[in-house]
Amino acid sequence: MTHFEGPDQKVDVMRRTLTGYGIAVVIVLAALNGITWLIGSPRLHDLNMLSAGFVLGMVGMYIAAWLYGYRQVN
Repeated sequence: MTHFEGPDQKVDVMRRTLTGYGIAVVIVLAALNGITWLIGSPRLHDLNMLSAGFVLGMVGMYIAAWLYGYRQVN
C-alpha cells in the first residue's frame, strides 16, 4: 500500500494511472495497426479510424483533466 501524506500525492498517483492507461492502449493499438498493415487486411482503414478516435478522445480527456483538475468521487 502507498501512504499518502497529502492531497498532492493522491493527484500524482491518479495522474500516473491515467497516463499509464493511455500509453498502454496506444501501444496495443500501434501493435494492432502494424500487424494489420503487414498482413494487408482491408480492415486497416477501420482500425486506423478507431485508433485516431481513441487518440483524439485521450487528448480531450487530458485537456479536460488539466482544465478542471482531477478529483476523486467517493
